[in-house]
Amino acid sequence: MFKKTLLLSSAVALVTTTSPAMATEKMSMEAIQAHLMQLSSQVQNLSKVVEQQSKTIKKQDAQITQQKTQLQEQGNEQAAVAETLSNITPAAGGEGSNVKITMTPMPKIESADGKYSFQPFGRVHLDATAFDDDKKDHASNANFRRTRLGVKGKLGEDFEYKSEIDFAEEGVAFKEVSLTYTGIDAADVKVGHHKPSFGLENNTSSNYISFIERAAPTNAFTRGELIGLNVLGGSDNWSLAAGVFNEDAGNDDTGDDEDISVDVRGSVNVLGFTPNTGDNVLHLGGGISHRYPTGAVRFSAKPAGDGDRVIDTGAFAAVDSVHVYGAEAAGVFGPVSFQGEYFKTDVSRENGMPDAEFDGYYAQAGVFLTGESRPYKGKVGNFSRVKPKNPFSLKNGGWGAWELVARHSNTDLNDMGSGIMGGELEQTSGGVNWHLTDRIRVMGNVVAVDTDSNAVVADDSPTVYNVRAQWDF
Repeated sequence: MFKKTLLLSSAVALVTTTSPAMATEKMSMEAIQAHLMQLSSQVQNLSKVVEQQSKTIKKQDAQITQQKTQLQEQGNEQAAVAETLSNITPAAGGEGSNVKITMTPMPKIESADGKYSFQPFGRVHLDATAFDDDKKDHASNANFRRTRLGVKGKLGEDFEYKSEIDFAEEGVAFKEVSLTYTGIDAADVKVGHHKPSFGLENNTSSNYISFIERAAPTNAFTRGELIGLNVLGGSDNWSLAAGVFNEDAGNDDTGDDEDISVDVRGSVNVLGFTPNTGDNVLHLGGGISHRYPTGAVRFSAKPAGDGDRVIDTGAFAAVDSVHVYGAEAAGVFGPVSFQGEYFKTDVSRENGMPDAEFDGYYAQAGVFLTGESRPYKGKVGNFSRVKPKNPFSLKNGGWGAWELVARHSNTDLNDMGSGIMGGELEQTSGGVNWHLTDRIRVMGNVVAVDTDSNAVVADDSPTVYNVRAQWDF
């Protein structure tokens, strides 16, 4: 109403001030009323236009308000999404993740700082053995000599762990289950179930030994994994280790005190300290194993890993101590390598029983027809993984690495003075190793066996044929 009045007043003022005719002439009353009616009609029309525009403005204001609200809500949603995305942990192994995943060449999971890690590993050795019998019927067979699974890694900046279980022949046995402290510059300290540091061939992994089986004197006078504490030091060209050991982890609840032993071993690569020798190696080493058994003692040897014992002292008691001495020599000169060990065992007995002595040795040599060289690890004084120059591949024309090996060994468990006559075993072996890759190997051995009259079967001389397919990861 206010707007209508304002418009009407404006119209009257306009008429009275702008109309020259009205200013100079007298108009009749009817003319004035008609003119006012015309002006009133125009005012009403203008009023309707104003009202329509007002409604339009209100509608536009409402739309603007709604749009502001929607934009604010969208902004809140985007801010929430951004906050959520910022709180998402990157995928393991991805950029920004606190976990690294690598293949070296097997899966390895480790923290970004490298202080914690987890890596699975394993090995499979599938063997077939055939005997050309002489005096005794030896059983030919095929089996899994080793089937192991394990994990290893780091537990902090200065600790390493390893847990390995063997499932060969569908049994379960602890192999190495250990924790190692590496925080001392001079040496590592290892505790758990692991091999005593005694013997070159014994401390070389079965993945890397030159023959399908370790030599008979190695098997007779060294031991596998035991519970113990070992201190290991070394550098590129020397090693030194000493440890105190108990018995195998499987020996429990016997009701008797368990054996204790002290094992010491050292080695040096003489050529490592001589200039201009390249990668050639001349390894000299030795060790002592002092054993204090609480029960009976037994020494024996087999012609093949899964065959029967062919020489055997049987279990004999009244033993105060056993001292085993070992001497080692090995060399690598390009594709040619050699290796040998001598063992001497002194058995001190109680109750006036005579002491006993046994000994054994082996010597072996090998040559790579394809030019590879046997890798040597001076810090631990043993051999490691062969890496073919041209891994096997029909597509790329590679045939892997080929190696010929030969070995002679003697193990004497006879001591007439002590009355223990366990027999003497002499073996001559030849073999070929085909390294398809650095982790796959096929092996073939022929072993000529000769025993004396004191053996389990007197004067038995079978020939053993062994083949193995092995792979590890």
